[in-house]
Order: sequence, then structure tokens, then C-alpha cells
Amino acid sequence: MANRRIDWYRTRLEPARLRELTERRDSPGLAQCLSFVLILMVLGSLCFWLWTLKLWILLVPACWLYSTFLFLASMAAGVHELSHGTAFKSKWLNEAFYNLFCFLTWNNPVHFRASHAYHHQDTLHRGIDLEVSQIPVAEKLNARNLFLWFTFDAPWCWLLVRTAFRHAFADDRADYFGWKPLFDRDDPRRKAMFRWARLMILGHLILTAVFAFFQLWILIYLVSLGSFFASWLGKFYGSLQHSGLSESVPDWRLSCHTVEFGPVNRFLYWNMNYHIEHHMYAAVPFHNLPKLHALVAPDYPLPQKGLVAGLRKLYEIRRAQMKDPSYAYVPPFPETATPPRFREGS
Repeated sequence: MANRRIDWYRTRLEPARLRELTERRDSPGLAQCLSFVLILMVLGSLCFWLWTLKLWILLVPACWLYSTFLFLASMAAGVHELSHGTAFKSKWLNEAFYNLFCFLTWNNPVHFRASHAYHHQDTLHRGIDLEVSQIPVAEKLNARNLFLWFTFDAPWCWLLVRTAFRHAFADDRADYFGWKPLFDRDDPRRKAMFRWARLMILGHLILTAVFAFFQLWILIYLVSLGSFFASWLGKFYGSLQHSGLSESVPDWRLSCHTVEFGPVNRFLYWNMNYHIEHHMYAAVPFHNLPKLHALVAPDYPLPQKGLVAGLRKLYEIRRAQMKDPSYAYVPPFPETATPPRFREGS
């Protein structure tokens, strides 16, 4: 699937500084991934302990918190960053955690990596970027979705599981992003996508059978179903990536939001709140995005300060779009910035 290359605007960086920022190291990736694994193990153990004691009132919020963290290991954050292959210097470490997080959250690593590469190549270009299609903010931030995000997101569960089964039976027309299809028939990644779907389904079925045989029902939830519950925080983060911004423009400063988070939200979101930076220089590992942000800030829009401020801005955009459906938010730029580019060649 070859598309025309877009002449994207990029803030200029000194080559030596860019080489420094794109240097890959194992230690930050290990610290991030092992922290997530440790949090999930602690919360999972707590859920298991409460289940054995039949403390149902305490078990429900414990499972809800576990699912909140597990969803952040999915394409909402962890799978997303690991798909770039920049989190580690050692490829095997990157792929080990990438495959683990994909398995636990019903993501297909072959499919997501290819789809996400197209998303970066053609960000928000209508009819080309199918991974993120711009929709009115009101269709994303509404009462129905908020209810699903805070409870059980049944449509998302059905979409991912159904697509996995269709891929397992070599149906490449199934796609949770709408690619038609993602791979050409002679592309070796197509068969690799099918193989992963079969292994993932087989793995979950075997584990479910083992857990059911030993009547360890809570483990079915923790291992195979947990990522479909309490997705709220990851969905809020994801809503701040591109919502309400301009389509089909060759300037990521107009099609991505950068929001300044505190250290906790930055950790949970793998620094993806620096989303313009991530798109403009996708080879920069997540742990170097704060340094990149400090360098490019004079050329970037003025960011919202914190998660709540970012969500408040989305609701302002929502109200504007309800009055004018064609409205797209153009953020204010500092005087030091190069004027935003709304079309190629300008």
C-alpha cells in the first residue's frame, strides 16, 4: 500500500542534537515496561487474594483499577510506543514486551505496527489515514462512550475479538481500523498477521480452559478479559491526540495536540502527551520526548497545562463544532514560531 509522500513541515534541529535524541537505550525501556508489569502483578495478586476471601465489595474496585492499568499497556500507550521499536536498543527486548502486551490486550502486533506506520505517514489526511479518522468531538466525548469507558466497553471487545477470529480464518477484510485490506495478498506480513491471530486465540483458549478446570475464574478476567473494562484513562489520553484539529494539512502542529502533563500522567501515558513531537520526530524514544519538547517549544503551539485543561479544551471545541460542524481548532502559536502550514508548498 504505497501512498504519495506528504511534504510535512518539521521544526529544524541540529543534526548532532537529533542524533543524541534518537539514541536508543535499554534501561529506560526496561524501567518503563517492568514498572507496568510489576503494577499489574501487584494489582492482579490483590484481585486474586480478594477473590479467594470472597470480599466482593473490595474485589470490584480492585479489578477496575487493574483494568485501568492494563488498558494503558495496550495500543492506548504501551503497545503504541513499542510498535515503533524505539523503546529499547535491544530489538528482542522491545519485541518481547510488545508481544506480551499485545497478547494481554488482544492486539495484533503485525497489524498494528503496519497500520500505525501509515497513520504517521498520512496523519489525519482524509481517506488515506484510516487508523485515525477525524470525527466530531461530540461523537467521541458523549454520555454513551463515557459509560462504556468507565464500565465494560462491549463494542470494543466485540470488534477486537471478532477481528482476531476472522484473521485466524485468513479473512483480511476484517479490520478494526477500516483498511480494505491493510496488506496486499503477496505481502508476507499478511500471513504473519493470520499466524499471530491463531496463536493469540489458541493461547487464550488454553489458558481459559486451564483456569476453568481448576476453577480459578478470576484469572480468566485478569488474563483474557481485563483490558475491555475501565478503559477511561487511556481513552481520555487518546482523545487528546488529534480530536477537533485540522484534517489534510501538512503540519503536525495543526493535527496533533501537545499537552503538558505532570510526572504521573507522563509515566502512565509513556510521554505520548508530547504528541506533536512524537509525530514530527517519531524516531525519538519516549524517554527523550521531554527533552525534545524543550527544544522545539518556541516553534510549537502553546500547550494546555494538564489533563483536565486538555479535556476542557476538547469540550470547548465540542461546543464550537455543535454550532459549526466544519469548525477545526487552530491553536495559538508563539511569536517565535514559523507560521503554520495549511497546504503543501506554502
